[in-house]
Amino acid sequence: MKNKMLSGTFWMSFGSIFSRVLGVIYIIPWLLMFGSQQNQYTAQALFNAAYTPYALFLALGTSGFPTAISRKIAIYNAEQRFRDSQQLFKAAIFFMCISGLVCSLLFYFAAPAVAGSSPILSSSSAISIIRALVPALFILPVMSIIRGWFQGNEDMKPFGISQLVEQFVRVLSILLLTFISYTLFHASLNVAIALSTFAAFTGALASLAYLLNYYRRQQPSYRKLKAASQPATYLNTKQLFWQISKEALPFVYVGSAITIAQLIDQFTFKQIMQFGSHFSLTAIQNMFTLFSANPSKITTVIVSLAIAISGTTLPLLASAQADPEKAGKIIQDNFRLLFGLLAPVTIILALLAGRINTVFFGYNLHGSWLMFWSILITFIQAIFTDVFTLIQSLGKHRMAVILLSITLAIKFILQYPLVYFFHDYGALWATAISFGLVAGYCVYYLMGLSQQTRLADFADLGLLSRANLIFAVLATGLLGIFDLFSVANDRIASFLFSGVYGLITLGILAIISYYYNLSKIVLKLKWGKTQYKHF
Repeated sequence: MKNKMLSGTFWMSFGSIFSRVLGVIYIIPWLLMFGSQQNQYTAQALFNAAYTPYALFLALGTSGFPTAISRKIAIYNAEQRFRDSQQLFKAAIFFMCISGLVCSLLFYFAAPAVAGSSPILSSSSAISIIRALVPALFILPVMSIIRGWFQGNEDMKPFGISQLVEQFVRVLSILLLTFISYTLFHASLNVAIALSTFAAFTGALASLAYLLNYYRRQQPSYRKLKAASQPATYLNTKQLFWQISKEALPFVYVGSAITIAQLIDQFTFKQIMQFGSHFSLTAIQNMFTLFSANPSKITTVIVSLAIAISGTTLPLLASAQADPEKAGKIIQDNFRLLFGLLAPVTIILALLAGRINTVFFGYNLHGSWLMFWSILITFIQAIFTDVFTLIQSLGKHRMAVILLSITLAIKFILQYPLVYFFHDYGALWATAISFGLVAGYCVYYLMGLSQQTRLADFADLGLLSRANLIFAVLATGLLGIFDLFSVANDRIASFLFSGVYGLITLGILAIISYYYNLSKIVLKLKWGKTQYKHF
C-alpha cells in the first residue's frame, strides 16, 4: 500500500511539479519581450483574466467526471471486473467528447460577460484573448478521461509524463508565438496575449498523442487482465452515466474550490475598489496583478504537490472503504506526506518570496509582501484540497458539497469589508479565513475516522509540527544573516541569492530530518538518527 502511494506520488509529483516549474520559468523571457513594466502588468492581468474562468470551465468538463470514473475503475479492478472497466472507459470517451463541445461553446459565448466584469483596462481586447482558449477546452476533456483510466488502474506514470509533455509544448509555443508576433512583426500586445493563450491547444494535442501511444503500448498487459477478469456484466450505460454524473458533480464543484475563490476576487475586486476608493482603473488592474496574477504562477507548485498526494490516495482509499483500519492508515500516510513534504517547501518559498518576486516580475516591495502572504495562504488551500479529496474518496459527497458552500459563503461575506478596508491584502485574508476554518474542521473529522483523539498523535503531526517549527526558525535566522550582505535587488542577484540560500536550507532540513527520523516516518526510508543507510 505504502509503495503504491509513494510510487504514485512520485510520478504525479514529477509531472505536476515539473510542468508547473516550466510554467513558471517561461514567465521571465515572456514578460521581458513586452518591455515596460506597465506592459508586463497589463499582459499578466489579461492572461489571468482569461485563464481563471477557463480553469473553471475546464473543471466543468474534466475534473469531476474523470475522478469519478477513476474511482469506479479502481473498485471494478479490485473486484476483478476488468472487462466492465473497459466498457465504462469506452463509454466515457464518447461522453467527454460531448462535454468538451458543450463547455467550449458555453465558454465562447460567456467571454463578453467575463471580460466586462474583470479588473482590466480593455474589455474588448480580453474577449478575443478568452476565446483563444476555446479549441483547448474542446479536446482536454477527452485527454482527462484517458488520464483517469490510468489513475484508476493505479498507473500514475503516464498521468505525470503527459502533464510534462503538455506544459513543455505549451510553453515552447507561447515563447515562439510571442517572439514572432510581438518582436518580429510588431503586432499589438493583445494579439501576442491571444496567441499565448491559444498555445494551450498545441500543448493539449501533444499530451493527447502521448497518452494514446502509451495506451497502445499497454495492450499486452490489458489483454492479460482481460483474460483473468470475470465475464462482463450488462452495464446500463444511461443509468450508469446518470449515477456517475451525480457522483461527479460534487467532484466538479469541490475541484473548482480554489478557482471559484479566485473568480470571486476577479469579479468583485474592481467593483469594491471603484466604490470604496479613489484608485484609477490602471492602479486597480496593477493591484489585481500583484495579489492574484503574479503569485498564482508560483503558488501553483504548492497546490500541485498536494494534488499529487491526494490524487494518488484517492484510488487506494476508494478500494479500502470496507476496511476502516486500512482506510485510517491510508489517511495518516497521506497526512505524513502532506506535512512532511509540503510544509518545508512552503516555508522555503515564503521566506524567499521577495527574491522570487524580483526574479520573475521585477523588484516591487509591495508585490513581495503580497507574494509572501499568498504562499502561506496557498498552504491552507493545499490542505483544504487534500482533505476534501479524502472525504470524497470515502463517498461523503454531500458533506463535501455542504462544507465547500459554507467556505465560499464565508469568503463572499468577508470579501467586501476586508477589501474595502485592506484592499489587495483583504482579498487574500478573506480566502485564508474561509478556507482555514473549514479545512480545520475536516482534519478533526478525519482524525475521528483514524480513531485518534489527540491532534499530535494523528499522523505524527506533533512531531512533524515541531520539526517544521525548528526548521522555520533556523531558516528565518539564516535569511537574516544573508540580508546583512545587502545583496542587490535585481533579477540575477536575487536568483543567485535564492539558489545559495535554498541549498543551505535544504541542508538544514536534511539534518533535522535525520535527527527526527523524518525519512522513515514520512517516506519509510531507513535513514535517520537510530539507523543509518544511505538512500
